Amino acid sequence: MKLRTDRGIGLRELSRMAEISPATLSAIENGQNSPTLATLHKLLKAISSDFATFFSTGENQADSPVFASSRMRTIEDEHRKYTFMFPQHGDMKFELVREVLSPSESEKESEWETHDHDIGCILLSGGPLRLQIESKGEWTVYEKDAFLIKEGLRHRAYVIGEKEAHLVTVIVPPRY
Repeated sequence: MKLRTDRGIGLRELSRMAEISPATLSAIENGQNSPTLATLHKLLKAISSDFATFFSTGENQADSPVFASSRMRTIEDEHRKYTFMFPQHGDMKFELVREVLSPSESEKESEWETHDHDIGCILLSGGPLRLQIESKGEWTVYEKDAFLIKEGLRHRAYVIGEKEAHLVTVIVPPRY
């Protein structure tokens, strides 16, 4: 609520901007409901913020080219876990994210997403995945397959097998 009110945005206005119901937003703000990562992304995007800023620790790593896993930021919900592998830098030209998708998320539960950046992924292990891109089609993604989602395309991906899916995602330009 503080992020919303600090920006002078009303509850109904933010719910409209993020395309979620006012009741859902109210439940999230009052701690009665936890947002999925997709919903949190919509809310942050609507207030011109992102995961990196929202979850920032304020720590800076020195000029070392090595980024210790202990200092990587991880966020997760019931079905997904994202680990941001590099700290936020103004001179980075991409973002690298390790993703783990649970087989517990069904097609019905999987949320559609749209991003203002290109996403390239490789399914390292597990799955397989169902990738759906609105107005383009749907595909099955197997271990070691890669896929590309261009900015602005409404899409979703979820596990259709019984194993967790482990992916590495490259985002260009960096957004998180």
